[in-house]
Amino acid sequence: MHTQVVPAAGPPDHELDALRAEVRTFLREQIDAGVFSPGVDTWLTRWNPDFTKALAARGWLGMTIPAEYGGQGRTFMKRFVVTEELLAVGAPVAAQWVADRQAAPSLLTYGTEEQKQRFLPGIAGGEISWAIGMSEPESGSDLASVRTKAVWVDGGWRITGTKLWTSGAHRADAFFALARSAPLDPAQRHAGLSQFIVLLDSLGVQIRPILSMSGDHHFNEVILDDVFVPDELRLGRIGEGWKQVTSELGFECSGPERFMSTFPILAAMAEETREGRQPADARIGALVARTFGLHHMSRAVSEALGRGDDAELGLTRLTVPESEGGSDAGWTESAYLMAGAADLPIAENDLLAGCCSAGPGARPRTPAPPWSAPQPCWTPTALQGTSRGHARRRRWWGCGRRTERGGSPNSPARTSK
Repeated sequence: MHTQVVPAAGPPDHELDALRAEVRTFLREQIDAGVFSPGVDTWLTRWNPDFTKALAARGWLGMTIPAEYGGQGRTFMKRFVVTEELLAVGAPVAAQWVADRQAAPSLLTYGTEEQKQRFLPGIAGGEISWAIGMSEPESGSDLASVRTKAVWVDGGWRITGTKLWTSGAHRADAFFALARSAPLDPAQRHAGLSQFIVLLDSLGVQIRPILSMSGDHHFNEVILDDVFVPDELRLGRIGEGWKQVTSELGFECSGPERFMSTFPILAAMAEETREGRQPADARIGALVARTFGLHHMSRAVSEALGRGDDAELGLTRLTVPESEGGSDAGWTESAYLMAGAADLPIAENDLLAGCCSAGPGARPRTPAPPWSAPQPCWTPTALQGTSRGHARRRRWWGCGRRTERGGSPNSPARTSK
């Protein structure tokens, strides 16, 4: 396995260099041992709870969560180094990604002390997975138009609505649901929104798979049918959901995953050229330069977060927006961005075109890159007859319900009992 060098930025930092080398050594050992095969877009599509727990054992999850909540209390820059190395090699990190990237910071900012004690240690330990409950049918990226409603009842809220493109919901434990808690005011569309922590095994939650064009399953439709959420699981203040969700989106959009998702493809292109199996092409240098620039921008975001700046600065995406549709357009976004930056028509480069057209986890047409094709994150036999660990679930959220999630992607929606 050849070392994939992520460009350095800023003044030398020997502590960060040592951490980066440690992560690379660990990942090389994991690949050599057959623990995982590198892939692309793995922060969305590759779910490996055992690998996630191995990262937690190394102290590489919950790195910015304070120690009193089970985290490491380390800097945003150290988290950035670990994150970038995981993405550069295409490690299977979907099981912890949303929880560590945006659920934890939102809980730290807006959560009650009880919520922090209840959820943050499990996130840092790799035991809790999270999803995103924002997008809705016919709403696209216009979050102010959400139609999911939250109605106050004795002791809590009844939530009804549908969330769409919810990656990993069929495996996740919870998500933040953005809902309208007051009637829509056309003059102030952003008012009257609130966020709630919805446990995805709650009575009334239905999770329906949405298959991608390649047949993979990570998107879902989540139907909330009069789901009761106790008031202690309300996130932040009622009516301030818009402020909270934009802060959450800041953490979502400011990370390096949008341009690092397909870094293994660029690494394969460079390797094929270095080995003389593909003709030298100056446009590859333009792609590398583009990645170098995006790396500097992403690092600057982490430095700003380390200074305590608002995460909303990350709302200016480093790359094009993620696809709102149920196709594989989203996963190829950074590959197309790299090509566009160099005025490179995708079809003119067989190596890049082969990777982009075949879908997630694909290999170039010829020859193969230096890794085997990654396995899908979901297969009918992998989940058939399985159930979530009920005893583990009770330990950190005290929920007495149990959900059986299994069957094929074409099976009826799985409703919590």
